[in-house]
Order: sequence, then C-alpha cells, then structure tokens
Amino acid sequence: MGLFELIVLAHMLAAGSLPGARMWAALSGLVVLALLARRRWPLAVLILATVASAAAEMWGPGAILNLPPLVALYSLFVSAESIQRLIGALVLLAGWVLPLVPRGLSYPLTTRLTPYIFFSVAVIAAATISRARREALEHGDAQLTAQAAEHRLTAQRDVARRQAQVAGELHDSVGHDLTAIIALSEGLAGTTGRDDVDEAIALINTLARDGLADTRHAVDALRPEPPGAAPGTVTGLGSQPGSASANIGGAPRGWEELSGLLDTTRRTGIAVALTETGHRPANGELGTLVYTVVREALTNVMRHAVGVTRIVISLDHADPHTRITVSDDGQLTQSADTEAPLVDLQDAGHGIAHLAEVLGEVGGTLSAGPAPGGWRLQALIPHPEAA
Repeated sequence: MGLFELIVLAHMLAAGSLPGARMWAALSGLVVLALLARRRWPLAVLILATVASAAAEMWGPGAILNLPPLVALYSLFVSAESIQRLIGALVLLAGWVLPLVPRGLSYPLTTRLTPYIFFSVAVIAAATISRARREALEHGDAQLTAQAAEHRLTAQRDVARRQAQVAGELHDSVGHDLTAIIALSEGLAGTTGRDDVDEAIALINTLARDGLADTRHAVDALRPEPPGAAPGTVTGLGSQPGSASANIGGAPRGWEELSGLLDTTRRTGIAVALTETGHRPANGELGTLVYTVVREALTNVMRHAVGVTRIVISLDHADPHTRITVSDDGQLTQSADTEAPLVDLQDAGHGIAHLAEVLGEVGGTLSAGPAPGGWRLQALIPHPEAA
C-alpha cells in the first residue's frame, strides 16, 4: 500500500505541480502506517483512513487515498462485531458523500458513487467469506476438542470400571485364599511338636499376612474413593474390625525390611549373601525401589531357577545412582562358557516387565539374562537428588 501511494503521488507530480505535496505525502504515510493496526483497532483505523480520504477529496489532489479505507473495511468485517461493522459502513459512506455534495455535480450522485459501492460490496463479500471460513474452522476445532475430551472421559471411565473389577477379583479370590491360609496356619501353630515344622508354619503365616496386606493396599489403590470419603481412607480388603489383617501395617517397605526378606529366602534352603558398598542414601523412596527390585529378583529365583543353591546380592551406592546386582547359580539350558544376550524385557514375565516400567519412570534401567555360572539381574536407580 505504501508503494502504491508513492506511485500515485509520483504520477501526479509528473503531470504537473501539486500544492502541498509534502503534506499529502506525509498524510499518505500516516494512513499507510495506521493500516498496521487495523486488526487490533479496525474501526478506529477505518475512521482515520476515511477522514484522510475525504480531506484529500475536498482540499487535496482528489482520490489519492481512496484505497486504504477499503483495506480497513475488509479487516473490520473480518474481525469486528456487528455494531462496529454497521458504524464503519456508515462512516465510509459519509466519507464518500460529503466531499461530493459541495461540488454540485451535474450528474446524479448515485452515478458518482456506483464505483465506490461496487468495490465496497466486493470487499465486504470477500471479508464475509473469510470470516465464515474462520468461524467454521474454529467450530471444527471446538468439536474435535470436545470429542477428544469425551473420548478421554470414556477411556477413564472404562479404566475405572476395569480397576474396580480387578479390585473385586483380588478381594474375593486372593484375599479369601490368603485369609484361609492365615487361619489354617494359626490353627496348626504349636500342634506338631517339631520345632522345624512350627517354624515353617510361622513363616507361612507371616508371608500370608504380608501378602494379604499387599493385596489390601492394591485393592485400595484400584478402587475409587467413595463420595465424601476423606483422602487416604481405607475402604478395601481387611479394613473391617476383627479381620485377619486389620492390624497389619501397610507402610511401604524399604531399607529396614531387606534383612527380613533375605531371611525368608534363606529359610527355603538357599544361601543368600548381601554385599553393600558406598554410603547408603537415607531416602525412603529409593529404599522402597531397592526393596522391590531385590524382592522381584528373589521371587524369580525361587520360582524359575533349577538347582539354585546360592544367591549373591550387591548394592553399590556411588553417586549419582545405586547399582543392584543379583546373581544366582541356577542351572542353564545353554552353555555358560560365554555370557548370553540379555532377555528382552518386553517378552519377560509380568513382574520383570512391570519392574522395568517402574524404574523407567524414575530414570532407571533394568537388565536380566544368563551369565557365566547362572543368572544375573542388574538395575540402576538414580538418586532422587540427581534425578
């Protein structure tokens, strides 16, 4: 638009002298610069451009500034409200009519205004199409957003239903079985007359109680809180007075429970050794992760290893992470002369795969696979301060 106005002024100057050429050039530049603000203040810019155009028609070189008002009119009809559009159209019409009346045209006024009206209608039509297209796109985006929100709510509802179903299954099946084991083991306590058998029965009772506590808290985590319940209220398995697990603590296990975990494994006849180097971080969450990794490793050894006689666990606390290595001497189905590739965790059991996901959430890693002389699991857990 600035280049166009310069060309028009240059053409008029070439045709002859132009009184006040500098003033009209400055006014043209002001109007062109005002168009930069047409999206923010469309009505104000249209009024300014119309007044400048009318001034040029009445006291200046004529139709030198007739095009900028049309540009401002387009922006007004694209973005402004109805009342502003109406005011803008009336102001533009007045800017065209008022300079023509004092001249006393010899032909009808409508004939003189026809070109202005034609171009204005074309501009308004183009602006209306652009506005309708933009509103259609915004409406489509709003619909997509609403559909996405609806899909998320539906997925959350399905997940909640599934969690409630799983919680019910845990409560009805696993909880019932563990409660029965606790009751039976308590009934057998002290009746055999053999210390080793009584010790095994006591261990069964302890393990069943621990499993029942874990099941209870898993059910509590899966079940949605009832309306009006305070956060953290226990509503799941074992929360009724007098139940077998009513007095069982549910605090997360950590550093202090490692020795008990190893003792439990030793009672199955497997030798377990623990080595620890470095300064143990006094962090409860890290201790819980270490306990979880060691427990899963020991569980896999007792469940899957063949002929295992010893397990070696090493904890290396070297900033900024703790490295856990669990090795056993279980028999391998392949030659152990060289170390075999690690197991694909995607194809591993639920416990290992879930453990890898848990460690991945905190920036840790997990690997497991055959090693010379048996099997080895390694985990690397970053310290919370480093993470």
